[in-house]
Amino acid sequence: MGAEVQGDGAAGKPSLAVVVPVWQEAEALPQLLRSLQEQTMPPQRIVVADGGSTDDTRAVAGQWGAEVVACTRRGRGCQIAQALPRCLEDIIVIAHADMIFPPLALARIADWMHQHPECVGGCLGHRFDQDGWVYRLIEWADRRRAQGGMAYGDQAQFFRRSVLEKIGGFPAWPLMEDVALSERLLQAGAVVYLDMPVTVSVRRFRRRGLLRTLWQNWWLRRRLAREGEAAVEMLYRRYYGDFPPQS
Repeated sequence: MGAEVQGDGAAGKPSLAVVVPVWQEAEALPQLLRSLQEQTMPPQRIVVADGGSTDDTRAVAGQWGAEVVACTRRGRGCQIAQALPRCLEDIIVIAHADMIFPPLALARIADWMHQHPECVGGCLGHRFDQDGWVYRLIEWADRRRAQGGMAYGDQAQFFRRSVLEKIGGFPAWPLMEDVALSERLLQAGAVVYLDMPVTVSVRRFRRRGLLRTLWQNWWLRRRLAREGEAAVEMLYRRYYGDFPPQS
């Protein structure tokens, strides 16, 4: 089960790296990278895993001091998996380009993981950047799910780098990698819900439509539960097209 914590951090914290899978995110990236630079405990490394952007994504990442990995396969899990060999830090944090981290977020992660060596990973939680009872309801449902150990990628998942071998590596899936990661972490040890939510954009709901997005997420989870990894690439091609891209 997940656990909620509060705390102020402590000395002797483990090192952290942040991995950001991106595609065409030149506009969103500065807010995220600024929030990471403004942490009370900034990460030792930021790796932007680019899936073949044709805008200024790579240039923007470099301007903010991030390392850039040009990935050969598009899809969030594929890109994250390709970037992980760059990371030698103790803790890996997964960020999305449209996230804003509260200033104490990374210190909270490091403090908890230092004090609880049995914990293999977890998430921070999320809140949407728009008002509305529907968004509050989605936040509540996602929080309840994460408290039970099943986090989503937009809740800022994190894990110990040392646990990757135990869980069979990071799930290099083009989508639903966050669900697979949560399942693997739950099998590997204790996980935590830190209740220090990142702010995320509602852009995906606006782009695809709120009801359509919620239904699609539910349907994808059901297909994954029934068919497992075998369904992932087919589902990705159906919803996102060119898999894998040429780079």
